[in-house]
Amino acid sequence: MRLKDVIADMKTMYGIQIMYSKAHDALQYALSLTYGTHEESFQLLPSFAYVLEQQNPSTITDLQCADDGKFFYFFMSLGSSIRGFRRCMRPVIAVDGTHLKGRFGGTMFVATAQDGNEQVYPIAFAYGDLENNLSWEWFLECLRGALGHIDDLVFISDRHVSIEAGISKVFPYATHTICCWHFGENMKKRFHRKDVADIMDNAARSYRQIQYDRHMEELRKLHKGAYDYAIDAGPHKWSRVHCPQRRYRLMTTNVAECINSCLRFARKLPLMTLAEFIRNMLQKWFHDRHANAQSMQHRLTDAAYLVILKRVEKCGYMTVNPVDWNIFSVRHKGKQWTVDLARTTCTCNKFQMDFLPCSHALAAARERNVDFTSLCADYYKRETLIDAYSVPIMPVGHPSSWVVPSDIAARVVLNPKTKRQSGRPMEGRHVSSSERTTSQSCRRCGQPGHNSRRCSNPPMVNEGPSRIVPEEYRRKCSICHSTGHNKQTCPQKDSTVE
Repeated sequence: MRLKDVIADMKTMYGIQIMYSKAHDALQYALSLTYGTHEESFQLLPSFAYVLEQQNPSTITDLQCADDGKFFYFFMSLGSSIRGFRRCMRPVIAVDGTHLKGRFGGTMFVATAQDGNEQVYPIAFAYGDLENNLSWEWFLECLRGALGHIDDLVFISDRHVSIEAGISKVFPYATHTICCWHFGENMKKRFHRKDVADIMDNAARSYRQIQYDRHMEELRKLHKGAYDYAIDAGPHKWSRVHCPQRRYRLMTTNVAECINSCLRFARKLPLMTLAEFIRNMLQKWFHDRHANAQSMQHRLTDAAYLVILKRVEKCGYMTVNPVDWNIFSVRHKGKQWTVDLARTTCTCNKFQMDFLPCSHALAAARERNVDFTSLCADYYKRETLIDAYSVPIMPVGHPSSWVVPSDIAARVVLNPKTKRQSGRPMEGRHVSSSERTTSQSCRRCGQPGHNSRRCSNPPMVNEGPSRIVPEEYRRKCSICHSTGHNKQTCPQKDSTVE
């Protein structure tokens, strides 16, 4: 609700004209009654963390405060998410940070994965002051403590230097990569050209070295500076073909950005209320997705099955020549590919990089009557998706019903140290150069720049129909059979009644 709406409602309902400051105070008071105050929220964090761990086994929380009780950090990773990631998810984690919009500001840190149905799978959340080396290192240490050692682990993030430093220190065995979209946005901003970013994106998503070389040569001829910039950034960071570990089909941090979008309004709430909002959101996600996975009709997830169907469509145009029982030579559009069904490889590299059969492998499997689902990794199977969401997330109840040890309930957590920045706090985010901007137009007067609620112009006059309708298709009066009116306004109506 906007403050001008509060003022208008008071005027309409009670005939009272209140000041802007009075409306602001009243609205803040109503919000505090609904969501609690920020001060109460910080004080309830120890009790909330305790009850959360009791209700959801294997949940990991960590609350850090200064010696004087000032809040520093809070970490939360639900046991159901930890179990699901370790058992059922591809070992690729997207990490990102976003600003909180509450009274004390701060930053929310997010670690997410993607399930076999291409849905966001949140792993951990944390809250701190700033995105710096200290905060990112602390968040990643908490994440390592929650997940333990993960083989072939890959992190995806933007080019924030603190993230790279933290991953290299806390996860020295993991591979750190950068988001292709963010890297492309950096190139657009630096060189003021969209075409160089598009070519770079094609090179980043290439599965074969020859494809990568062709796109990079095109980039070098188009813009030498952009080519040098991409090489200096390290192809092993942004290129699929040069990545030391599998990135599968995850080339961006979209899964983390989706979480930020889901919480765009909740980020204004007090901290404990925000944490409970996230827990409740994940509770609903786990329930709905578990039910949806059980209702799937195929052995693969719906998203994986659609990918396979698109690749199967190409199989009819391919010529398959067996080499032995498992190895095949597949020809398509003048090119030849070698498929090994036993080793799940193809010379196009999609088979072994995605762990999903490519179109050439599907053509070879059809030659031997092999079920294509047996060639897919378990990550993409329906049973795995069901298992990922099989452990529900339990509610914590109202704070008045919590049973907490006295030493935890008595712990003092005070507001964090903050320094208010000058100017009005920013509500939205900065829009990148590639995102489309739409001009707003008023439906009352038709002018751009405002909407109908703020319109002070006279309404536009409809000068006629927007399209010409042929005479034979126009509606006719049922009395006189003429166009332009109906029987209710027909001039012959009275004479007909007589």
